[in-house]
Amino acid sequence: MKDSDSFFIFSDNTIYSRRFTWATSIIPRSEMVNQRCSDCNAAENYPSGDFDVVLEKGSEFPDVLGCGAYPFLIFSERVISTLVAERISAFHTFNIGISEIRSKSKTLMEKSSPKYYRVEIDGTCQIDLKVNGLEVVRCCPKCHHLVTKPRVPIGLQIIPGSWDKSDIFRDFQLYPRINFCNEVLPRIVNRYKFTNFRFEYMIGP
Repeated sequence: MKDSDSFFIFSDNTIYSRRFTWATSIIPRSEMVNQRCSDCNAAENYPSGDFDVVLEKGSEFPDVLGCGAYPFLIFSERVISTLVAERISAFHTFNIGISEIRSKSKTLMEKSSPKYYRVEIDGTCQIDLKVNGLEVVRCCPKCHHLVTKPRVPIGLQIIPGSWDKSDIFRDFQLYPRINFCNEVLPRIVNRYKFTNFRFEYMIGP
């Protein structure tokens, strides 16, 4: 893929739809990552690998599962197997179990839940803060915790030459929990009719 191709920010679409169940709680099954920066006091607390979830609300199981407890990227098994078949390999996974389902939907409760996986993306890029017109309120020199104005960026742009050509990728320094992709993933999602994906255009290099 060339740098002139379209790029997207992708995520689950849970906040815009009440159709799908989502994970409201995490139950760790792996060692916890507990970090607090000595310079800026920014803290992170999340499972290093496998975990279980408690699902709530909704009437269907989605292919990309929203997670309210922490911004994890969670795919169903059929998405994972399709990505592997389509030779998208810039990611690794951890197992997710379903501990409990709290829903009043008879339709959901009668269905068999899919197997889910936590997805950690390996592809990389760097976001150009200056080109995006973001005012940097604070950027910790030690842990790189970033606060910008506006706080939620719109129309992010990649620094030319920083994208490693992976189909899915992240800026691990500035935006480690925002997911980026090129045109390949939206095409696959549309072709296989995977549910609960959300794509927003970003500015390419």
